[in-house]
Amino acid sequence: MKRIITRTVLIASVVLAGVGVGAAAEAGAPGYTRQGLYGWPDQCAGIGYSGQQNHQWTSYYCETITPTNWQAPGLYALWVA
Repeated sequence: MKRIITRTVLIASVVLAGVGVGAAAEAGAPGYTRQGLYGWPDQCAGIGYSGQQNHQWTSYYCETITPTNWQAPGLYALWVA
């Protein structure tokens, strides 16, 4: 019985730690908001640059969530301020 309780507590702590990490990753850098998600790094950078040139935002950066590989696009988040 004690083993089951110990396992349950360990599993719950891992799940809660994962939720906390996901929430922190969603926040981005202070002062930045997520504008969108893109499949290719040049697409993310191009939209960020275009928005900066059009004075929609003053700065931007692209965060790699899943890198692109030979068979599929990745996932890149555009953060703007």
